[in-house]
Amino acid sequence: METEQLTFIALERRIEEIPEHSSYQVFSTRRTIWGTGIGIAAGLAGLLLGKMFPASITALIATWVLLAVEVIAVAIAWIAELPSLNLRPSKERQQYAETLDFDLPHYLELIEWLKGFPRGRLELLSTYCAHRLERMRTKLPLLTGGVEKLGALPLIAGLFLQLKDLHWPLQLGWPQILLIAFLMLCYWASMLQLSLRFRLELYDALLSQALRDQV
Repeated sequence: METEQLTFIALERRIEEIPEHSSYQVFSTRRTIWGTGIGIAAGLAGLLLGKMFPASITALIATWVLLAVEVIAVAIAWIAELPSLNLRPSKERQQYAETLDFDLPHYLELIEWLKGFPRGRLELLSTYCAHRLERMRTKLPLLTGGVEKLGALPLIAGLFLQLKDLHWPLQLGWPQILLIAFLMLCYWASMLQLSLRFRLELYDALLSQALRDQV
C-alpha cells in the first residue's frame, strides 16, 4: 500500500471497476439502443426538413416518411424491452433487493481497500469531501430548481407549453426551436450536476465508514 497514494482519482477508478447489476442498464439490448437512436434522429430530421422547406411537396413527403421511420424504430426498440418490464410492486422490490445483495460485497471491498491507507490521509479526504458535498447541496438548487425532486416533469411541462397550440405538420419558429434546444441542454446539465452530487455522496459514505472501521 506504501506505493499507492490515496486520491479521489484512485477511488473513482476503483468504483468504476465494480461490475454493475444487469438491472442498472437503461437499454438491455442493442436493438433498443439502435432503434431509439434512429427514432430520435428521424424525428429531428423531419422537424428540420419541414422547417427549412415548408412549401416543398418533396420535403412534406420526406417528413411523413421520417415520421413513419421514427414510429417504427421506437416501436421495434421498445418491444424488445417488454419481457423485462416489471409492473408488479412485489417483483420490483424483489429485483431491488437482488441489486442490494449484488452491490454489498463490492461496497465492503472498497471499504477494506480504504482502511489500508493512513488514517491521516483518510481524514483529509473525508473532511474535504464533506465540505465540497455541503457546498454542492447549497449551490445545486440554483441550477436544478425543481428538477431534483420532480425529475423530467419540468422539461415535459416546458415543452408542452411550447407545443400545445401547434398542429401537424409542425411549423416551429426558430425561436421555439432554439428555446426547446436550450431547455434540453439545461436539463442535461442539471442531470450531470446531480450525478456528480450522487458520486460525492458515495465518496463521503465510503470514507466515513472506512474511518469508523479503521482500528
